[in-house]
Amino acid sequence: MRSVSRRNPTRLESQTVSCHVLLIQTGIGSARARAISQQIFESESWDVVISTGFAGALNSSPIGSLVIGNEVILGQSADLLADSDPQRIVCHPDWVNMSLNIKLMGPYRLQGGRFVTMDRVLTHASQKHILGKRTGAVAVDMESGAIGQVAQQHGLPFLIVRAISDGVNEDLPVDFNMFLRPLGWVGGVRHVLSTPRCWRGFFRLYRNSRQAGLQLSRFFEKFFATIPMGVCSIATMNTGVLNP
Repeated sequence: MRSVSRRNPTRLESQTVSCHVLLIQTGIGSARARAISQQIFESESWDVVISTGFAGALNSSPIGSLVIGNEVILGQSADLLADSDPQRIVCHPDWVNMSLNIKLMGPYRLQGGRFVTMDRVLTHASQKHILGKRTGAVAVDMESGAIGQVAQQHGLPFLIVRAISDGVNEDLPVDFNMFLRPLGWVGGVRHVLSTPRCWRGFFRLYRNSRQAGLQLSRFFEKFFATIPMGVCSIATMNTGVLNP
């Protein structure tokens, strides 16, 4: 990618002769992801939309492993997917197959499977085990379902590429849902600073996130090198912090 322009703190754009890539930081949660997606997809046409970032494992996938979604189902936080017939967004099979055929160095293989999008952070390992059994999903996030819905409304091919940052047997160090409420950061930071026992968990999550981010970077280096010349314009919706 030859030229990169930073239009605002949450948007990076790269343009070459063969490929136009727009990287958007959506923020956490379905509402933010849906609003940003509507704005972007109404302004331009895209050959593929990619939901990327971190995810929680619902099976034995190790930290840093990559999951290519073949579909995402939209769950409910109240009782972990009470709806017997939840909405499903299917990922474009050609892009899924191309992604799964990418060869990466290292111990982890790419894994395909179902995602589930929830409107709350799953704090406890027991919640992840229950959700995995009820849905047959391999990973959970908070944005892919919303991004996929908007992509489907605009007739755009959709793909999910996410890295596992917390394992199915791991409890998170705090209830991150407190940070999602208005002014929740104030109470959340106060809670973290006053609870030294959770600091080790934060350090573990930091290391896991760095490992997951590194695997995503390696994947996309191969991904963009694999795309045929002159093919595409790509909108990449990233829930994490942008690192130009």
